[in-house]
Amino acid sequence: MVMHALSRGCKHDNEVVLFVINSGDVEDFIVGIRKPCQVVVDTNPRHPAGLAGKVNLLEHVFSLPIQTVKSIPPSCRLLFAQVLTGALCKVVASPESVDNWVQLLLLPRCTLRVVRPSSRQERKSGNRKSSARGGDGAPKGECRREEDKERDPNIKQCLRKVRDGHFTAAVKVLCSSGVAPLGDSTLKALIDKHPVVPPPSLPSNPLAQPTLVVDGECVLKCIRSFPKGTSCDRDGMRAQHLLDAVGGEGSTTSSGLLASITEVVNLWLGGSCPKVLAEFVASAPLTPLLKPDKGIRPIAVGGIWRRLVSKVAMKKVGKEMTQYLGDHQFGVGVPNGAEAVLHSANRFLNSFHADGSLALLTVDFSNAFNMVDRTTFLQEVHQRCPSIYRWVQFLYAQPARLYVECLPVSRFLVVRFLVIREVKDLPNS
Repeated sequence: MVMHALSRGCKHDNEVVLFVINSGDVEDFIVGIRKPCQVVVDTNPRHPAGLAGKVNLLEHVFSLPIQTVKSIPPSCRLLFAQVLTGALCKVVASPESVDNWVQLLLLPRCTLRVVRPSSRQERKSGNRKSSARGGDGAPKGECRREEDKERDPNIKQCLRKVRDGHFTAAVKVLCSSGVAPLGDSTLKALIDKHPVVPPPSLPSNPLAQPTLVVDGECVLKCIRSFPKGTSCDRDGMRAQHLLDAVGGEGSTTSSGLLASITEVVNLWLGGSCPKVLAEFVASAPLTPLLKPDKGIRPIAVGGIWRRLVSKVAMKKVGKEMTQYLGDHQFGVGVPNGAEAVLHSANRFLNSFHADGSLALLTVDFSNAFNMVDRTTFLQEVHQRCPSIYRWVQFLYAQPARLYVECLPVSRFLVVRFLVIREVKDLPNS
């Protein structure tokens, strides 16, 4: 069926749409403009047919500065739990559908977005609702906004942490040197810290163990183990959102949601998520913190879904890996390992360095980012803990994205994670 239409508001001289008889039949025109008779096909698509629009949608939405609420209001938690359960059930029913996964990843941004008043009338309405709940009126809000403009960014962030009850984070903010202003030098430093490496070679031999499958109790413990005030990724999902949604113990909605989350976690562990979405699942906002020596320390915060699945995986293989690593390292499964090394080194120097008979050599890497050989890493995971290999391969054998916030203009630039990208694939801008 071919559809065409005539405009209902034509403003010709005689109020009539005229067609040229010699140029074809009326059915070949839409309001005097010839309809396209040939479909233009992209001969070199970046993604398979039908996927480009979905991937571009994720790419566009993830690059927008949209903020989600820190906690779901109690009156909205049941509804959000039902909506989230529906999105998860769609993924479980058709895990090969990219549409279902995209809807799941975009759900927090579409439903939990922070709505700021765009007019004076909306602000007054919000103030009336706040007063009805026992809150303050408009004058304090206006004064607070004026004061916030004059305060140091570290002070403002510290006050936000204190208001949210995150006192440890507030102390860390006060002790930090702040965020580096995003300019050419900062972007260059970030790119230099993520050098380009060739794609990894994946193991060809079959897995020695079946893929890890977890139960709801393990998933619930991992959800509750997130620190208070855990930040979110570009998808907007926070750990507090999951806690709010599954908080009602014993309810039908809570148990159904937990069961759906567990099934989707097992899909991720089994490698059932389409690989075209790997760069978004593994994406992270990148914050360039200033070091005391004026250097750049990139801080990347992964998504809650990624961190939840990784928590579940480590909970199952962590003890085995700790035994395998033994006493040869102080980074994995060793509480306060770095502090133990520091105090031991200081005691060693104080005891033996005075007579000059012994010396301690310390080696500091100039760059700790993206320096692990991915081929060796994936081969070791394949050999030592094959039950989580599919999940690790999904994250680290595919390119990821780092989103850098352009301060203070609230623009967002996308910097590709230079793990697998070759030089020719890098953007010019």
